[in-house]
Amino acid sequence: MAKEFLLAGVVMKRLLSGAETDGQFCLFENRSDGASRTPIHVHADDDETIYMMVGEMQAIVGGQTKVVRAGETLFLKRGIPHQLMNVSGAPMHYILLCTPSGFEGFVAEGGHERADGAAVAPPTPEDIARMKSAAPRFGITLMQAW
Repeated sequence: MAKEFLLAGVVMKRLLSGAETDGQFCLFENRSDGASRTPIHVHADDDETIYMMVGEMQAIVGGQTKVVRAGETLFLKRGIPHQLMNVSGAPMHYILLCTPSGFEGFVAEGGHERADGAAVAPPTPEDIARMKSAAPRFGITLMQAW
């Protein structure tokens, strides 16, 4: 059964880990039922591809604002600062593909496993501290205070 994690106010359901793909990629199904945002950050070791299924996401990529709507994709190349946000407050639901794998380790260490039926809320100071501590071990640089 796929595990669900909470990270930055987003429910991240791990569909495939690097252990299952020989390190080629990891795959998540993500959802946010309200306002959520990541800090501006950079991945040194992996690229991300987003396929938006429901709702829309605002992304700041390399200083440029992009809106990704249902049915659209967004490629986030490693080394480029970016921030992902649900500013509408409406539900958003998307697939996240990270290549190569490794990001799933950050999700597990920087976030926390979601218990069945647990409420989704903005990150607490403890959540933020855990994410800041885990980020460097996975090649992620958080560029802006939360």
